[in-house]
Amino acid sequence: MSASKNMLRVGLVSSVNKANCTVRVVFPDRDDSVSYELPVIVAHTLKTKHFSLPDVGENVICLFQGNGAQDGYCLGAIYSDVDLPPVQDKNLCGVWFEDGSHVYYDREKKKLHVKAVSDVYIDGNLHITGQIFTGESS
Repeated sequence: MSASKNMLRVGLVSSVNKANCTVRVVFPDRDDSVSYELPVIVAHTLKTKHFSLPDVGENVICLFQGNGAQDGYCLGAIYSDVDLPPVQDKNLCGVWFEDGSHVYYDREKKKLHVKAVSDVYIDGNLHITGQIFTGESS
C-alpha cells in the first residue's frame, strides 16, 4: 500500500474524549482497526477557544504521520451520501442542529438568521439599535 494511502484515512468515530478533545476512529476498510486517541483539529485554542467534536458514528478524515496509527490527527468530519449538507447555498455559513435550531449568515442578503426550537438565553447587557419588528420575517 502506498505511503499516501496510509497517511490520509477516512473512518468512523468510535469514541469521544471530551476532556482531551480527542477521538478514536475505526477504519472499516482496514479490518475495523481502531486508532489511538487522535487530537481533533479546531480553529483556535489560545485566547479564543473553539470546541466542537464529531459524534460517535460520524465520518471523519484523519492524517497520520506515516509511522502507524498512533501519531495522527482527526482533521474533521466529512459529508457523505448518507449524511448530506443541511443546505446547498454557497452564500450561507452557519451551524444547523439536529433539533431544527440553527444560526447562519446569508452573505448575499446580508442577514443573520437565528432559529431556536426552545428558549434563547442572553447573559449580559443587551443593546439594540434599529427597529424592532414582531412576527414573520423573510
